[in-house]
Amino acid sequence: MRVINVFTVAILAFVIASCTAKKETPAIRPFAFNDSGMHVITTIINEKDNEVAMLYGNKAAIENNTQPAAMLKLVTYREQDNKYWFGSYINGELLRVETVNMQPTANGQPPAYSVDVYNQPAFRPADATARTNFIQTLDHAWYPCDPY
Repeated sequence: MRVINVFTVAILAFVIASCTAKKETPAIRPFAFNDSGMHVITTIINEKDNEVAMLYGNKAAIENNTQPAAMLKLVTYREQDNKYWFGSYINGELLRVETVNMQPTANGQPPAYSVDVYNQPAFRPADATARTNFIQTLDHAWYPCDPY
């Protein structure tokens, strides 16, 4: 009987000790961009510059990105090694957010283009109109269970 009590106490000690071990949290990168309810339209990988860009759009942009209510955001990240999957890359630090707002087209003006630069030297495209056209002409990615 006494052997069982010592054995039970030893097992409980091991269980309690194993539960207190601190596990490493898988924080890969800090939260940097809030999509504000926008949906991912497509992804662009630039291996030459080690960048990954994701194009976000609101509901109007998904249906037709030339509508005046359409809003597109091209978010560019630095590529980062994925320590949980050998040989793969994930989004690293945020570099820039390029926004194309189609609201001015309702008055016959060109779309509004703006860029917010974060963790890199100043990024200024040579031609904002060409950059706007590039963002608008990106094809939608097709997903097998696409709800849109």
